[in-house]
Amino acid sequence: MGWLSRLFGATPKEELDGIRLNTREPYWELEGKTDFPLLLRALLVLVPDDSILYLEGGSPEGELLDFFNAKAVPEQTHVAIGTIWPRPRCYHVPATAQNLTDLADIAESCAWPELAIHFHVYRDGRLLLEWHDAFSQPMLLSGSIPDDKVRGFSVALGMTYALNKGEVEQVDARDEGPSGLHR
Repeated sequence: MGWLSRLFGATPKEELDGIRLNTREPYWELEGKTDFPLLLRALLVLVPDDSILYLEGGSPEGELLDFFNAKAVPEQTHVAIGTIWPRPRCYHVPATAQNLTDLADIAESCAWPELAIHFHVYRDGRLLLEWHDAFSQPMLLSGSIPDDKVRGFSVALGMTYALNKGEVEQVDARDEGPSGLHR
């Protein structure tokens, strides 16, 4: 990291790399208005207990900060950080039924930016849910999650959902140079 980045508190370049949802494969896209308490309660039926919540860029205080300090665990898998500046606070919290319920109760009295700007859920080194710029961008779910679970989840959130087939790259052999690289 350069000295200017350190001086201004930017996120180191190497921390911007990490797991992301693979949008070249099919994935679910949810749109609409919701809130963190609804989301956290709906996750009870969507994600396995051994999943991890990843909350990035929030500004927790009081009871919320106490919860994160008590429940956060060391990073299990590095999630690609979505905030370049300032370097964000990140919390990894096990998605147990108790943690989801407790956090939903706390979130009832918080503004969403206190919890997170970027919110993800991962398990076994793969993202299940990716929500950059929570509440202003679509929420993305892994295509491996069955339709019936996604349907129930979206209904609980009051959001619409659709399956995106992914961005499979089509390569035309005429576009390849002598080394097989794309021009």
